[in-house]
Amino acid sequence: MRLAWLEGASTLAAFVLTYGLLLWYLKPSLLLSPTITAGGDTLSHYVTARYLRDYLLPNGRIIGWMPGNLAGFPIFLFYFPLAFLVIAGLSLLLSFPVAFKLGTVAGTFALPLATLVSLRWIGCRFPIPALGAILTLPFLLNTGNTMWGGNIPSTLAGEFSHSLSFALLMLFQGALYKGVRTRRRAGWCAVLFALVGFAHGYGLVAAAGLGVYFLAVESDFLATLVYLVRVYATGGLLLGFWLVPLVAYLHYTTGFAISWKFASLREIFPTVMWPTVAIAAATIAWASWHKQADREWRRWVHYLTYPVVLSVLLYFITPRLNLVDVRFLALAQFFLTPLAAVGLGRLITRVQFASGLWAPLLIGTLMIIWIVPQVSFIPDWIRWNYEGMERKPWWRYYLVVNTVGLAGGPHSPRVVYEHSVLHDKAGTVRAFEALPLFSGRPTLEGAYMQSSPSSPFVFYIQSELTEIPSCPFLPYHCTTFNPTQALAHLELFNVKEVIAVTGKAKVALASNPGYREEVEIGPYKIFHVRQGNGQYVTPLPYAPALATQGDWKRLAYDWFRKPEWLEVPLLFLRPGEPSPPVTVPFRGLGEGPVRQALSPGCQVKDAVGNEEVRFETDCPGRPHLIKISYHPKWRVEGADRIYLVSPSFMAVYPTARHVRLFFGDRWPDYVGRSASGLGLMLLVVAWVAERRRPG
Repeated sequence: MRLAWLEGASTLAAFVLTYGLLLWYLKPSLLLSPTITAGGDTLSHYVTARYLRDYLLPNGRIIGWMPGNLAGFPIFLFYFPLAFLVIAGLSLLLSFPVAFKLGTVAGTFALPLATLVSLRWIGCRFPIPALGAILTLPFLLNTGNTMWGGNIPSTLAGEFSHSLSFALLMLFQGALYKGVRTRRRAGWCAVLFALVGFAHGYGLVAAAGLGVYFLAVESDFLATLVYLVRVYATGGLLLGFWLVPLVAYLHYTTGFAISWKFASLREIFPTVMWPTVAIAAATIAWASWHKQADREWRRWVHYLTYPVVLSVLLYFITPRLNLVDVRFLALAQFFLTPLAAVGLGRLITRVQFASGLWAPLLIGTLMIIWIVPQVSFIPDWIRWNYEGMERKPWWRYYLVVNTVGLAGGPHSPRVVYEHSVLHDKAGTVRAFEALPLFSGRPTLEGAYMQSSPSSPFVFYIQSELTEIPSCPFLPYHCTTFNPTQALAHLELFNVKEVIAVTGKAKVALASNPGYREEVEIGPYKIFHVRQGNGQYVTPLPYAPALATQGDWKRLAYDWFRKPEWLEVPLLFLRPGEPSPPVTVPFRGLGEGPVRQALSPGCQVKDAVGNEEVRFETDCPGRPHLIKISYHPKWRVEGADRIYLVSPSFMAVYPTARHVRLFFGDRWPDYVGRSASGLGLMLLVVAWVAERRRPG
C-alpha cells in the first residue's frame, strides 16, 4: 500500500512538472481572455466554428454549405468536425472566444495524459507511464516545423484538429493492445477508432494500420482477426454518416499533394528531441540484441516500434494519394515518445536508481532544463495568437473595412483582397478570409482549399492582383500581376470589390479604368470593379460547349487562362447524364469553343442565401450560369437537373420562370446514415454481450 502511494505521488509530481511547463507557456490569462484568436489559419477556423455553432447545429446538421469562401464549398464534408464540436459544446458554458481558445489547445493538454493512460492500458508498470507523459514535452515544444502537426507550433498555425487526433490515437493504441490480449471491450475500441477519424484523417489512416500488427504476431490468428473485424467494422460504420459521403464526393475536391523538401536532418530530428530519439533507438537495439530480456517488455517494444515504422512507410506512400507527406512524419516523431519511455523505464528498474520512485520527478526536471533554452519563438507566437486580433496594430482599420466599407450578406457580390504579408499587422496574413464573419460578405480565398473545385481558379485570380502570390497548387501554374486581365475573371466570379494594401497595387488599380476607388481606410484602399452586374445568376450569351474528352479539371483550368473564351463555358456531363438541349461541340483547346449566340434581352432577378439560390427568369429553356461551386449535393426545382460547367460552376436550363437550387442530401448521405445506425446497433449488441460475459 505504501509503495503504491509513493508511486502515485511520484506520478503526480511528474504531472505537475509536465502541465506546469505547458501552463507556463500557454498562460491561462491569455487562454481565458475573451479575444478573437489570431495567427496562421486559426482565424479561418474561428469563422468555421462560429458557422457550425450559429447556423449548422441549430439547423440540425454538421455538414452543410459554406458560401463565404472559395466560391462556396461543403463545410465539414472534407474536413474534420470533432474539435469544432468540442468548441461548440464549450461555448454553452463559456464565451465563444474563450471556448475556441480552449478547443484549440485541447489536443495539446490531452496528449501527456493520453500517453500515460495508453501505456497503462498496454500493461506498462511504474515508472513507464509517468515517463511517457513527461517525454511528450520535447515533441510538443519542438520548433523544427510549424505545419507537420501535433506540436505546439503546428497547433498555433491552425492544425489543432490534427493535435487532437494525436491524443485520441494514443488512447486507441493502448485500448487496442489491451482489447486484443483480453478479447474484451471491442465496442470501446470501435468508439475510439471512430473518434480518431472524426478528429483527423491522417490519424484515421494510422489507426487503421495498427491492427495489422496483431495479425502478424498473435498465435490465434482467427480469433484475433474476428476481434479486429468487430473493432474496425463497428468503428467504420459509426463514421459512416461522414465517411461515406466523403469518399463518394472526393472527385469534387482539389488535390493538394506536397512532398516536403528538407534543408537538413535537424528538421526530422530537431535538437530538442535528440534525447527521445537516442533513447528510443537504444531501446530497439536493447530489445533486439538481448533476446533473453523480459518477454513482456520486449512485446511492448515491438508494439511501440511498429507505428514508427508504419508512419514512415505512409510518409513515402502519401504523395501518390494527393496528401501531405510530412503529416505522417510528425506521427513517426511522436511515436518515438512512448517507445523511449518504455526503454528508460526498463533502465531505471534494472539499475534500481533511488528505487525508481522519484525518477520521473528527476527526469522531468532534467527534461525541462533541456527544453527551455530551445523553445525560441513559441512564447511569442502563443502571445501573438491568444492576446487576440483586438490587440493588433491594424485591428481598428480592419474592423472598419469589414463593418463599414464592406458590410453586406451572402447575396452581396464577392470581395477579393491583395495577398500580402502586411495583413499580418491585422492578426494574420489570412485575415480577410474572415470577411464572411466580420462583414457578412463572401470572399474568394479560404483555408479549406481542398474542399472546393474552385480553388485553383481562386488562386489564379490572386496572382493577377498580387505581386508575390502564394500559388499553392503545383499542377496549376499561376500568372503575373495583371489587373486588366483580372477583370474578366472577376466578373466571372461575381467580384465587385478589391482590397489593396501595397503601394504597387493601389497605384495600378487607381490608374486602371476598369476599377474605381471607393474609400481609403488606414492602410487599405477599396476599389470597385466596374465590369459585371453583381448577380450570381446570369443567362449565358452563348451556348455552352459540350466537352466529352479529357480531364474536366485540367480542361477547365486551361479554358480559364484564356479570358477571350470565358463567355462560352465548357459543359461536362457526369456518367449517365443526358446532354442538355442547347450546346455546341467543343473541338479542343487548339480551336477553342464555337460562339453560337442566344437570344438577347433575358431578365433575371436572383436571391442567394447560405444554402439556397432562387431566381426568376423571363427566358425558360435558355442556359443560366450560377456562379457558385458545383457539387452533386445541390438540387434544383424548376429545372430538370444541374450541370457542371467551367470553371467549376453550375448551370441550369429552367423549365419554369421561378427556379430554386438548394443544398440537400443524396444517396451517399442516406447510405452513410444507415451505416452509422447499423454501427450503433452493433455497439449496443457488443455492450450487452460484454455485460453478460463472465469474468
